[in-house]
Amino acid sequence: MRLCEVLPSAVEEHCINVIKTLEPFLINPKFSEIFTPDVFCYGIDVCYLDRGQGYCHLFSKPVTNFRNTVQEMKKLVWTSSHMRNGLKKNEFHQHLQQLDFDVCSLPAIHELCEMFNRSWGLIQPAFDVDRDWFSVVGPARGTFWRGRDCCDWDFGSYPGRQPFNGDVTADYNCNGIWGFNPVTGTPWEDILCKDFDSRGIIYVGDSVGAHFHFPESWINPLLISKETLHNYTEPLMNELDWPHLGFATGFMNTTEPLLIKGVTDSLYLKLRSRNRCNHRDYQNLSKNGASSYDGMTYVESLARNHSTDKPILFLYGMYGNDVCNRFSDSVPHMTSAVAFHENVMNVLTTLNAVLPFGSHVILIGLVDGGFIYPTMANRIHPLGQFQGNIRYNDVYAWFNCMEMGPCSAWMNSNVTLRKMATLRSQQLSVVLKNIAAKEQFAAFSLHYLDNPVLKVMWGWKQQGKPLWQLIDPVDSLHPSQLAQPLIARVLWDDIMRNFPEALGDENPNNQRIEELFGNQGGH
Repeated sequence: MRLCEVLPSAVEEHCINVIKTLEPFLINPKFSEIFTPDVFCYGIDVCYLDRGQGYCHLFSKPVTNFRNTVQEMKKLVWTSSHMRNGLKKNEFHQHLQQLDFDVCSLPAIHELCEMFNRSWGLIQPAFDVDRDWFSVVGPARGTFWRGRDCCDWDFGSYPGRQPFNGDVTADYNCNGIWGFNPVTGTPWEDILCKDFDSRGIIYVGDSVGAHFHFPESWINPLLISKETLHNYTEPLMNELDWPHLGFATGFMNTTEPLLIKGVTDSLYLKLRSRNRCNHRDYQNLSKNGASSYDGMTYVESLARNHSTDKPILFLYGMYGNDVCNRFSDSVPHMTSAVAFHENVMNVLTTLNAVLPFGSHVILIGLVDGGFIYPTMANRIHPLGQFQGNIRYNDVYAWFNCMEMGPCSAWMNSNVTLRKMATLRSQQLSVVLKNIAAKEQFAAFSLHYLDNPVLKVMWGWKQQGKPLWQLIDPVDSLHPSQLAQPLIARVLWDDIMRNFPEALGDENPNNQRIEELFGNQGGH
């Protein structure tokens, strides 16, 4: 019933009537013993068999023959959805194969397809009038990912550029500081910013850097409600990522506490607090599933001009996908040290031609995810909260059986496999450390930092707090919102301790900037 309430009003009543009609069957214990969620999954072809393997079970096996029950479900699905159109099963397949229609070819739809290709494929803003790769819209790689464009009809105005003629007539670099002192006639940019080495931040990474989060309230039967499902379009347009709340480029606190809870702090906010001339100068080029093989693609979406823009603090943080994969034979699919070195060097060589002189690049080591299974395995997963019947180790086993999990090696009961994944992670981190120690580039200084996650976990454990609180509850792979400010603090402290010059100057004019320009136009 609760799911019906979130449907459009035109179909809500119909949904409720259907549920009421089926209620005697649905509440019958024998029904749930026969038609388990696994039966439904295979019956509607969401789950599938591959390479002759047996069926994968997340829930208890039905009391009847599983294969026969699945076939009955398939017949029911076909009968209800296709026979009413007068098509038999084979005829329906033939009909589908004869169709040659691209919805994106329609005039009104074509532009939408182009916009979402920019967002999902090229990680550029879907809505960007002047095509400077900055936007005034939040989702779909807009301001949630990059600083807000202060003039989206002017290609020459965007966050991170050097002031144009002191920004006397307009705020060309979008940091909210422009005009001139009426007494001296000196541009405010010259007075407040010029001598204090302002810079922005760019973070290239995977789903950890993007802050992937699937809301528990969407799949936990005890939490699903009309309120939790009222706004699903924005998270989907952001690819279920929440970069505006994350440790890298977050800048606001959550406005959807039913979907994600916790305060925000980030490297960007700390950099802005250090020098308010850095306002809005951030770019998050992270992508779910990204590995070192994707680095070049994302660098090509970097909006920075080496001759007209400010220096940058660039962080390269591919945390895990060079180790993590979905395959049961995981190790052969991990990135080798040789390939990893080549991929990273290609990115650095390209950055040397793009980044403004005086920039800093930080390579962040890979995470060691060996803590995930011991921490989470025996806890109840959100899917099992209603009946207390599904633990994380059940989900991991099902993921690995289906070969669809995000990290089969670390989310695995096989201790040897988990140790092999940790070893490869350490080997690839050594590659990064050696590159930072040996390579030199003209446009930027190169540094290395150990991955911050284990240090965050260790600090949390030292306080007597359970580690599971720092792990996102649905996929149990990504840091939770609670962990985001802690990761930002560890990274910031490590940078301050090892190479503070990468952060630029602390601006003594910050208070005056706030007095004159307030929140500098916000985000």
